[in-house]
Amino acid sequence: MSGSIPLNPLPPEFQMFFEDPNDPKRPPEEVEVRELRVEPLDHGRIRVYLTLSPYQQRPHINLTVWNAQQQPVAELLIVEPVNPRMEFTLYLREEAPAGSYRVAASVQYPPPGFKFQLPEEGEEIPLELPPMREVTRAETTFTLEAPTS
Repeated sequence: MSGSIPLNPLPPEFQMFFEDPNDPKRPPEEVEVRELRVEPLDHGRIRVYLTLSPYQQRPHINLTVWNAQQQPVAELLIVEPVNPRMEFTLYLREEAPAGSYRVAASVQYPPPGFKFQLPEEGEEIPLELPPMREVTRAETTFTLEAPTS
């Protein structure tokens, strides 16, 4: 037999629905960012591709984009994503987005042993997230060309 059978013969768009037995789910302290990539789009938008290692417990992810002046121009909070492979479209909050930018993804978990307490009937639901701890972080940069008129 010539050639070999790939470990996961499914196309990438379907792989997120099936677990790879050779890549077990990890505890929070071992979760890592495998990919953080930005694709510039038109009209001040970017597409962000983020892939984490498989996880036992769903993380929270803070995604922030800064311009060359170190001002945040886009932010996104992802709470307990189902899949470790994610893709987002963000709008940069600037008059004329152009130049160099930095993107950071911070993967966070609540403290060990933290349990969310559901309120009793009639009590208000707390709107605050628990204090979080960062377990890993990744950064990348990208450049947007100035629009030509």
